[in-house]
Amino acid sequence: MPEEQQTQRTSNKPELKIGPFAGGISVNVWRNTVESESGPRTIRSISISPRRYRDPQSREWKDSYSYRPVDLAAIILGLQKAQEFIYTTPVPGQEEKDADAPF
Repeated sequence: MPEEQQTQRTSNKPELKIGPFAGGISVNVWRNTVESESGPRTIRSISISPRRYRDPQSREWKDSYSYRPVDLAAIILGLQKAQEFIYTTPVPGQEEKDADAPF
């Protein structure tokens, strides 16, 4: 039986939002609760929001899940900042219990 059986997002807003950068790209850190054999556990996940563009024919804003080479610097910076936050900010309620854990 897998240790993590079910994931639930604990809020509708990210714990940390980095950006938006040009094109609407941002990196978000989310706090989630999972059910494990030892009870509920809080973990973090990271998402990268899509690049936004305006369709020239319909004039509507759309999402693109592919990125241009110029977008890479913003994505890398956002991921580095997310990693720094995760490594330096304890998950609320787990400060003492997981003090020796690297993440």
